[in-house]
Amino acid sequence: MDLYRRKSLLIFVIFFISSLVSAQNAIIKGKVTDEKSQEPLPYVNIGVKGMEKGTFSDSSGFYKIEIPQGQFILVYSSIGYEKLEKAITINDRNVHGLDVSLKSTSKELNTVVVSASKYAQKIQESISTIEVVKPELIHNANIQTIDKAVEQVPGVAVIDNEPQIRSGSGFSSGLGSRVMILVDEIPVLRGDAGRPVWDFLPIDDIDQIEVVKGASSVLYGSSALNGAINVRTSWPKENVMNKFTVTAGMYSKPSRKFDTPWSGSNPLQYGVNISHSQKIENFDLSVGGSFYNDQGYIGPIPEAGKIQDSLTTSGTYNQRIKFNFNTRIRSKNVEGLSYGLNGNFMYQKNAEAFFWYDADTNIFRPFPQALSTFKAFVFYLDPFLRYFGKKGGSHSLKNRFFYDNTAGTNNQSSLSMTLFNEYQFQKKFKKMEDIVLVFGIINSYVWSSGKVFSGVLAADSTTTAGVDGHYTSENFAVCAQIEKKFFNRLNVLIGGRWEYYKLGTFEDNRPIFRAGASFQVARGSFIRSSIGQGYRFPSIGERYITTSSGRFGFYPNPNLNPETSISIELGFKQVYKLGNFVGIADLAIFQEEYDNYIEFNYGVWGRSPDFAKNSGFKFFNTGPTRIRGVEAAITGEGEVARNFDISVLVGYTYSVPQALDPHYEYYASKIVGDYNTYATSSTDTTNNILKYRIQSLVKSDLQLTFKKISGGISMRYYGFMQNIDRFFYDKNYAGYFATGIKKYRTEHDHGTSVFDCRISYLLKDFKFSVVINNLLNTEYSLRPLTIESPRTTSIQVVYKI
Repeated sequence: MDLYRRKSLLIFVIFFISSLVSAQNAIIKGKVTDEKSQEPLPYVNIGVKGMEKGTFSDSSGFYKIEIPQGQFILVYSSIGYEKLEKAITINDRNVHGLDVSLKSTSKELNTVVVSASKYAQKIQESISTIEVVKPELIHNANIQTIDKAVEQVPGVAVIDNEPQIRSGSGFSSGLGSRVMILVDEIPVLRGDAGRPVWDFLPIDDIDQIEVVKGASSVLYGSSALNGAINVRTSWPKENVMNKFTVTAGMYSKPSRKFDTPWSGSNPLQYGVNISHSQKIENFDLSVGGSFYNDQGYIGPIPEAGKIQDSLTTSGTYNQRIKFNFNTRIRSKNVEGLSYGLNGNFMYQKNAEAFFWYDADTNIFRPFPQALSTFKAFVFYLDPFLRYFGKKGGSHSLKNRFFYDNTAGTNNQSSLSMTLFNEYQFQKKFKKMEDIVLVFGIINSYVWSSGKVFSGVLAADSTTTAGVDGHYTSENFAVCAQIEKKFFNRLNVLIGGRWEYYKLGTFEDNRPIFRAGASFQVARGSFIRSSIGQGYRFPSIGERYITTSSGRFGFYPNPNLNPETSISIELGFKQVYKLGNFVGIADLAIFQEEYDNYIEFNYGVWGRSPDFAKNSGFKFFNTGPTRIRGVEAAITGEGEVARNFDISVLVGYTYSVPQALDPHYEYYASKIVGDYNTYATSSTDTTNNILKYRIQSLVKSDLQLTFKKISGGISMRYYGFMQNIDRFFYDKNYAGYFATGIKKYRTEHDHGTSVFDCRISYLLKDFKFSVVINNLLNTEYSLRPLTIESPRTTSIQVVYKI
C-alpha cells in the first residue's frame, strides 16, 4: 500500500508541474487570409523563430499556438506567398487574437503543384517537367471535355482518345493508356480497358489541371509509365457562388464542297450547366449538373443514290447528362480533421466511327460496319478522410468506387467495377533539417464482365464473338519517397515503389525507383535532372479484347506481358520579370527506353482458310524501343499597361521514337508462313520511327484583356505522321478496304496548323463569349482513317451571382 501511495503522489506531482507549466503559456489564435481577396488560407505554416514550436492553419485559415511569456517573432509561410514575420511581446497568460494577411507573389511564381511529388511545392522547384492548365483557359475557350483542355499543353496530343506525352504512345484503340488520369490524385481510368472516359471527367469546377511528363509509376502506379494528368477540383470560397452557363454552337460545312455528309441545316452543339458552392459553418458544399448534346459532324454510312440527314443521329453523336457534388466537414471536436464524400454521375448516349468510308467525297462518313453506338451509365463515389497532426504530420485515406456499365453494338458491351483505396502519410521533419517524407499503401480491385473482352478462342483460333468474359484484377503497392533541401538551393529526391499485380491466374511483382535533383544556380534560375523507372501491366482490354469494326476483328492476346521503362531528363527553368509581366522559360532534354513494348498491330492471327476470319488488330510485345527529344516552352502573364493584361504560352516538342530491334519477330503466322516484325509491318522504316507518332508539336496561346473585353487566339501544329501499319496500303483496293488512305497521305505529307479564336465581354454579372474552333476550316487527320472536326462557331453566356 505504501508503494502504491508513493506512485500516486509522484503521478500527481508530475501532473501538477506540467499543468503549471502549461498554465504559464499564453495562447495566440487568429485567422490567415489572402491580402487581396481576403479568402482564408488553409495549411499555412506558423512557427516561432528560434524555437521548434509550430502549427498550421486549418482548412478555414484559423490557427492556435501556445507560447511562453517573453518577446518572440511569429513566422507565417505558405507556398505562393511572401513570408511574413510578426514580432510579439507576451506579459501574461491570456488568449491573444492575431489575424494576418499574406501577400501573394506574382501569378506565374505562385503556381503550386502537388502531382510531381504528391505534396505542395512551387512549380519551379519540381524535379519533373510539369505543366498547368488554369481554369481561365478552359472557360475562355468554351472547352467541354478534359481531353480538349490538355490538348493545349506543349508535348501532349490526344489521338483516338489516347493521350500521348512526347510520343510515348501510338494507336491503341483507346486501350491501355501509358498516361495515368486522376481526379484529385485518385485514378479514374476504366478498370477493364485502362483508358479515360473523357466526357465523364469534371470540367466545370476545376481548380487546375496538372500534367506531369516522364515516368511517374513510383507515385501513381502502372499506367503512369509515360506521365500523369491530375484534375484538381475546387472547394467553396468564403462567398456563396452560383453559376449558370449556356452554350450553343454550329458546325460549318467541310472545306471541300462535295464532302458535306448532311442535308438541310448544319449540325448543332448545345448545352447548359448549373453549379452552386458555399461554406455552411464547418460544412463545405459544391454541387452541379449539366446537359450537353453534340449532333456530330460524321454522317451515316452512305447508301447508293440516297442522301441522308445526319440529324437523325444515324451518324456520330454525343448526348450526356452529368451530376456532381463535393462535400467536406471540418470537425469541430477534433482539430485538424476533415472528412467527406465526393461523387460524379453521367448517363450518355453516343456513336463513334472507327474508319472513314473513303478519302474522297465520303471522308465524313464511316466505313461499313465501322459505326458503333453506345449507352453508358458511369459514376464514382469518393469517401475520404484527412487529419493534420499538431506536430506537422498529415494522414489521408482516399477511396473510390468506380462503376461503368456500357451497352454497345458490335459486341462492345461491358460492365466493370473498380474499388481503389490509398492511405498516405506526409511529414516535414524540421529537426532533420526539413526532410519531407511521403509514404503510401495502395490497393485496387477490378471486376469486369462483357462481350467486348470475352477473349475466348475457338478450335481454329478464331475469336468466338458474343460470349461474355469475366475477369478480375488485383493491385497492391507500397511507395515511399523523401525529399530534402540543402543550402536552401538544392532539392534532392529519392523514392521507390513495390508493385504487385494479378490478372486472372497471371501474377507479377517488382520494385521500381526514381531519383532527382533541382538546383537553384541563381535568382530565378533552376537546373533539374531526374531518372525514373516505369512499369505497366497490360489491361484486361489489351489481353482479352474480342470485337470487330469495319470488317476487321480485334483479337485477344492472353500471353501479353508487362512492359518496363527507364526515363531520364535534364532541364533548365528560368523565371523572368519584365515590369509587371512575369513568366517562366523552360528547356528539357529527355530520353525513355522501353522493354517488352506493347503495340497494337494488324496481321493474320488465326488458322482458318478464310482470310477474312483471321485478319485484324492485336496487341503484342514488340521488343525494345527508345524515345528521345527536346522540348522548350515559354509562359507569362501580367499587366503591361493600365487595365491591359497579356497572357502567353508557346511550346515546341520534337521527339524521335525508334524501334531498337526492327527485325524482332513478335509473331509468326501459321497460315501464310510469314512473320511479323516492325520492318515487315511498317509503311516507312526511315530511322526506324515507331508507328502512329507525331514527332513535331507546337502549341501557342495568346490572351489579351482590356478592362471588360478579352480576346484570344491559339494555334496547334501537328507534324506529319511518318509511319503507319502497312496493311492500310496493302489492302487498299476495291472490294476489300478501298479507303484511299495511300493517296490521301501522299497528298497531305506535311504538318497541319489549326487556329482557334475567342472574344468575350463582361457586363455586370454576365459574361458573353464567341468562340471559333478551327478558324480556317482546315481539313486534317491525326489518326489515319479518321477525320477531325470542321470549323465550329459557338456562343457562351455565363451568369455568376
